Amino acid sequence: MLNRMWSVKPWIPPARPDLAALAMEAADTAGIDQLRAWPEHRKGGVGFGTLPPFLCWQGVQEGRWHLALLQAREVGALVPGARTQALPEGWLEALDLEALARPLALHPDFPGGASVHVVHLPGGGSFRVRTFGAPAPDFVEEVLKQASHLQVWSLAD
Repeated sequence: MLNRMWSVKPWIPPARPDLAALAMEAADTAGIDQLRAWPEHRKGGVGFGTLPPFLCWQGVQEGRWHLALLQAREVGALVPGARTQALPEGWLEALDLEALARPLALHPDFPGGASVHVVHLPGGGSFRVRTFGAPAPDFVEEVLKQASHLQVWSLAD
């Protein structure tokens, strides 16, 4: 059943503005003098470092924007050209969340900014999430209901 409090839909990042330019602008604003990695447009999603592209979902509730990033392999989606090998062990913990999320949070598609939620699905209807901004586990649950065949999700320990 759809949670009527959330309006969620896939988000394909537009080619403009360039995510690298947004990353540099966000780093300047945060006082960071160099970046080792930044998000990029890749195969209809958001690429970051050596990870396969993330599938992106957006949602808004009461004027607050949220963006969920999912790995296609974990939700059983096929992305043309994406690698099929397993994700690296501990990828979520090792992820430089601020470098990935800061420019996406400032994307002009999200007036006033967005919270960014990077989601890992360890299995069995559970999820783990790292958030840049305001937590919204109910938003992540709604995205997972829309993106998978499972309708019951729980936050993993």
